[in-house]
Amino acid sequence: MYEFTGTVKKVCDLQTFASGFTKRDLVVEEEKDGSWPNPVAFTFKKDNTAKLDGIREGQRVKVGFAIDGREWNDPKTGNIRYFTDLTALRLDVLDNDAGGPDAPGSDFVPEEPLQDLDGDIPF
Repeated sequence: MYEFTGTVKKVCDLQTFASGFTKRDLVVEEEKDGSWPNPVAFTFKKDNTAKLDGIREGQRVKVGFAIDGREWNDPKTGNIRYFTDLTALRLDVLDNDAGGPDAPGSDFVPEEPLQDLDGDIPF
């Protein structure tokens, strides 16, 4: 299994196909020195799609994945095409606050300011 760590750029909608197969993609941007963006899409399949429930843009995550490849022979043209898929097997959230109170979907609730108790200790 391979691992990839980065920041969630996009959580895609669930896709359901006529066969009953379901998948959902997660786009994670690699943490680099800022020279160029490196967004990578990982595919969560079947029951694994539920792992994306509650995941928000801006969260740091680590994705455990396998590299899957397949060959397809187009029956109309006879051309052979090759497909590669990064199939997500595990998802670890490395931070839950996604950058603080202004992050989209954040559950951040600011604390009440401390009251001045004239120097008395409140216990």
